[in-house]
Amino acid sequence: MTEAWRAVVTAVLYRVQFAATLGDVEARRTAEWLVHKPLWDLTVEDQYRDLTAALGTRAALDTVVHAPFPEAEKREFFTKVVAELDAMRPWPERPYREIPLERWAEFVHLTPIARIDMDWTNLQPLLGKMFRQPPGYNRELLLLRLKSGAEVAFIWPGWPDRNATALVTRDNTADPSAVIRELLSSTPLDPAKLTVLLPDAPAATLYETTPLRPEFIGEELPGNTRWNGTHVRYLNPSERAPYKLTITNGLLYDSRGTLFDTSTARTLWTPRGGRAIFVMDSSGDIYSSPHHILGQFHHSSFLSGAPVAAAGELSAKSGRLHLISDHSTHYRPPRRFTRQLLDSLRREGLQIHDHQVEYHMPPD
Repeated sequence: MTEAWRAVVTAVLYRVQFAATLGDVEARRTAEWLVHKPLWDLTVEDQYRDLTAALGTRAALDTVVHAPFPEAEKREFFTKVVAELDAMRPWPERPYREIPLERWAEFVHLTPIARIDMDWTNLQPLLGKMFRQPPGYNRELLLLRLKSGAEVAFIWPGWPDRNATALVTRDNTADPSAVIRELLSSTPLDPAKLTVLLPDAPAATLYETTPLRPEFIGEELPGNTRWNGTHVRYLNPSERAPYKLTITNGLLYDSRGTLFDTSTARTLWTPRGGRAIFVMDSSGDIYSSPHHILGQFHHSSFLSGAPVAAAGELSAKSGRLHLISDHSTHYRPPRRFTRQLLDSLRREGLQIHDHQVEYHMPPD
């Protein structure tokens, strides 16, 4: 049988081992410490449960610290601590709790809602939590769930050219300003170090998106372990604009107003030419490039690694679309995402038949 309670008991004994006596005063002081500064990421309820479990067992309580008190005195001390905790109900709720690092890929390509002009080493003591690097990703991360339920992440460096930490949130229903206010009210963060980065207006969302495959996250960073000395170029909005396609009178046009043509384009899968890579965003906008360069320019380049509504290859001649494929190693979009693309194209008046679609992904 596991003794899950032992970690809390050991931590308490380590703290009181040099006390003159384990009397009422020390029991009250210990209970206040457990309530106002809970151990690790535990709640007061977690600690209370572990202490009562320890008192309910016949096992020796002190097998690690060997505090200089008789076993019976230690048991009496913990009985007093539990009584003090009961007297302090209702216990305050923790302002935030840590989210397992295994969920890191859900956060790293979200748009920051704030910039914190501090590095992770200075943020750690303020937040009372450790930043860590996920395997294969060379940025420091901390994921938290606030009391309101909003999930946030601190990412350092948040920008390649600035010693600052990005704050992102997964809570699409909450006002980002409210999330920032809650964070400032529950931490000693200096508001002067925080710059709010709220968008003027959210982009319209029409289509479901699928995220970048986890093995490619961090590929845009110099020194990443994915591309053996190179890194993938991620486009900002102004850099992205020249790759945007439009549809007029059933024909595809590039950003210069020229009929879209892939005759001279080539992808890593079609080195003989005739195809270009593309993605579609959640608003139905399509971006395409004739260049597909290993370790330098991929499907992830267009939207800076953000989720896409479709991805693959296009073949077109003089504005007429001849073929669509879902071939994208970076996103591997299930077929429903390609069907979204077909729906978008047909809504815009571009004719594309099912036999012109090449699937590489298995049926949904």
